[in-house]
Parts: sequence; C-alpha cells; structure tokens
Amino acid sequence: MKGTLARYRLRNTLMAGGLAAAGALLVLLYVMSYRSDVQSGAGLVEVFVAARDIPEGTDGGTVLGNGYLEKQSVLRRNVIGGAISSPGQISNLAASQTIVAGEQVTVRQFHPAAEQGVLASISGNRRAMTIPGDPEQLLAGIVTEGDHVDVLANVEYFIQPQFGGVDAAQDDFRRVAARVVLRDLVVLRAPGDGSGTGLGESGEAITLALSDSQAQKLLFAMNNGEWWLVLRPVARPGDSPESVETIESMLVDGLGVKGVDQLTRGYGSGSIGSAG
Repeated sequence: MKGTLARYRLRNTLMAGGLAAAGALLVLLYVMSYRSDVQSGAGLVEVFVAARDIPEGTDGGTVLGNGYLEKQSVLRRNVIGGAISSPGQISNLAASQTIVAGEQVTVRQFHPAAEQGVLASISGNRRAMTIPGDPEQLLAGIVTEGDHVDVLANVEYFIQPQFGGVDAAQDDFRRVAARVVLRDLVVLRAPGDGSGTGLGESGEAITLALSDSQAQKLLFAMNNGEWWLVLRPVARPGDSPESVETIESMLVDGLGVKGVDQLTRGYGSGSIGSAG
C-alpha cells in the first residue's frame, strides 16, 4: 500500500514537473518571438524631415539649396509611405502643399514643376508681375526667360518752396531725376512677338519675379514717370554705387571749375535749373 502511494506521488510529481517545463518553454518561445517582432519594427532608419516650413509651390531646387531638409533617425515602423531616401528624388518637383517643420518629406507631397507654371518660380514674399510696354522698353527680342534686369526710371518731382507765396513755376521748383530704382529682377516670361496679348498699344508684355515691396515701387514708376528695363550681364554682374541723375549732375559731371564757370557764367552749378 505504501509502495503504491509512493509511486502515485512520484508519477504526479513528474507529470507536474513536465508540464511546468513545457509551459516555461512555451513562454520562452513566445517572448523570443515577440522580441524579434519588436526589434524588426524598432530598427532605426534615416529619413528626411522639413527643417522649417516648406511653402506650397517651392521648387525642389530651392528646397535642396536653402536648408529646408535635415536627416533624422526614426523607428522603422514609423516611416511614412513614400518618404524620400535621397533629396535628389524631389529635385525636379515642386511642393503641392505646405510641409510643416518636423514633418517627414515624401514624394507624395510634390508634383512635377511643369504643372506649376510661373508658380514654380516664386515663393514667400516673391510675386510675379506682368508689365505691358513698348518693345524697346521691354528689351523684346533681346531678353529671354531666366535673364536678370534692372529698372531705370525718370521721374518728375517738385521741391517745396521754403517761403509762402512763392510761385513754384517761376522759381523753378519743378525737377526731373533719373536713377535705377530696382535691381536684379528675374524674367519669368520674355516678351513675345506682340500678337494676341492685348496688353498696351504694342501688345508686348514681360513677366518679372520680384518681392511685394518691389512690385509697389515698379507700379509707381510705371504710373508716375518714364521707365526702361536694362539687361544685366551673366558673367560677374556688379552694381555701381547708388546715385541719382539730375540736370546739374548731367551737365556738370566731369567738368572742372573753369568748365562749370563757363557753363553757368560764373554763378556755379547751383544756378543750373531745369527747363520748362
């Protein structure tokens, strides 16, 4: 009887031990499988994110060359579909939406720049402005898309008399001055052949890229004086010091004292006045 009971207890103990070992093995296998799954999704990979907001319409070249992108390491499972692995993937594209700083950059947020038209060339405070004019004013047949131009303006103005009751017309307070009012504007569309545009008497027009404040100045020059576009060089362009041309500077520039006396009959350059 005692021997039978001992054998029964031994059998139960062995069965319990076997079940415990099997359970432990199953738990170990589950933990190893779970850890493998987690590690496969937790591996760090490098993605490109927006270092700052990328405005809608920004072309890929601008994105690449102006510090809009930065690399970050993220969990593999957190990589967004379409995320770019190389900046070159968007070099010929333009942003189809605003991309917020810190957001992963994907090819889905861009479209071909050709679909943008003029918008592909402006962003931020940049504007596109179409200007009608004579072929000579607009450099028609000379300027091409991508060229840079300055705007030269000739504007009439008046000097306020210092004393009341002075007749401005008789005392020559009417003045005219010429100067370069805007520099280095990009040509987005060059003047065509003058047909079918319906702009101005000549039918010629040019589209320039400029800031919003430059657009104000250009509109003022167009409506309050004479203006002309001047083509800038491609090789090492430079600018002379800012200056303004008046009747005095036009006639006296480069003359010595004798020449000024001869011109003004000894009264000096201050005696020169504008005609009319």
